[in-house]
Amino acid sequence: MTANVMVVVERQFDYPRPLVFRAWTEPAEMARWRGSPGWHVETETVTSDLRLGGRHHHVKVRDNDPTTRVTTDAVFTEYFEPDVFVARQRITGDPGIDPDTPLELRVEFTKTGRDGTLVRIVQGPYDMEVAGYHGRGWERELDRLDTYLAGDPA
Repeated sequence: MTANVMVVVERQFDYPRPLVFRAWTEPAEMARWRGSPGWHVETETVTSDLRLGGRHHHVKVRDNDPTTRVTTDAVFTEYFEPDVFVARQRITGDPGIDPDTPLELRVEFTKTGRDGTLVRIVQGPYDMEVAGYHGRGWERELDRLDTYLAGDPA
């Protein structure tokens, strides 16, 4: 089957755009919230060269089985702080993603109201059978981001 489905997820945050953008791009901050419940990002694996052509890397690990690891390697193809970044990704270790088929991740940060930020994630292409699973994963990660931004260390 051909991967041809894009996942689109949006979430409104009651925090200023520079703060939300930094949480997505600074390695120390990313490691504190990325990963769906039951997963975590190994802090020492997060690297980001925040510029056009810069590379990004991180490893997510299943909490109850540290041998289950999903690795993301990416190159920024667009980078405009604090508006948007786009990365071409190679993801290995996820049985729903073909590591030989690159994904594109686009994350937009739109100022709303006085200090709000609308985050819009577009990622794919996915096979139709796994797109919903990955969309729900992004929703869970955004829940964790909201908790992190609110100052809850959980």
